[in-house]
Amino acid sequence: MEKAALKLSPLNLSKHKILNVSFLTGAKYWHQTIFCAYTLAHFSDGEIGIRLYSDGTLTDEHIGFINQVLPGIETISEQQVLQHLNLVLPQHTFPTLRHLRNWHPFFRRLIDIHTSPSWTIHMDSDMIFFGKPVQIIEAYQHKTAVYMKEQLADSYFVDSEDVLRDKYGINCIKKVNGGIVGYDNDKVDYTDLEEKAKLLLLHYPNAGPAQIEQTLMSYVLYHQTAVTLDEKLYRIFYDDKPNLDRTDVVHHYIFKAKLPYLTSEWKKVIL
Repeated sequence: MEKAALKLSPLNLSKHKILNVSFLTGAKYWHQTIFCAYTLAHFSDGEIGIRLYSDGTLTDEHIGFINQVLPGIETISEQQVLQHLNLVLPQHTFPTLRHLRNWHPFFRRLIDIHTSPSWTIHMDSDMIFFGKPVQIIEAYQHKTAVYMKEQLADSYFVDSEDVLRDKYGINCIKKVNGGIVGYDNDKVDYTDLEEKAKLLLLHYPNAGPAQIEQTLMSYVLYHQTAVTLDEKLYRIFYDDKPNLDRTDVVHHYIFKAKLPYLTSEWKKVIL
């Protein structure tokens, strides 16, 4: 898959942008980022902006690989991120949020990407686009908060929605999958988010980073009245037999679906 990513014909990005997308990527994922961003750009006629953030392992070589296939990408360096965070989330005022960022790369989506100005959407790299993401483009243009809907029965929170709401005042949107999340960063109350993060770490010391991040992300989405992406078009696959319908916009591959994704699904990409 890495070799195939570098053999894709360069796709020049247009100066006219109908959508800007951010990716958190690194040494293990740069080739997946290429396939996701490339197919997204292909079905959007190249009219997208692509911004890369490091999970802590992204090197100049990886950036060069991505830029080779998608000339015109923007890379936000670690230095740029830290300078920005020192302005908007200084350590002495937001120690918990800064701690979360250092704890696990998961939180760089919430903190590095979503503290940038205005409406921002992040996408996981383990996805392939098969159609134009009209709903996402419209959300971007109208600054509507959107998210990919989880298909499993339960949300991956630190506790039940009822307990989080009634005991801690943390209202969450159910069934949020972090594969695609977009919202208006300017509307986030980071002082409040700092307090909620502190509550979660205090009362759920054994919760994993994914549970903490999912809870906080869903809390932010709740307060922006986020809407779900059409689950029939923006599909999540969990098993090893993903199928392609002609109306599909994107596939997100997790759990057992990782095997076909890494071995055969990427071959469906229009080269």
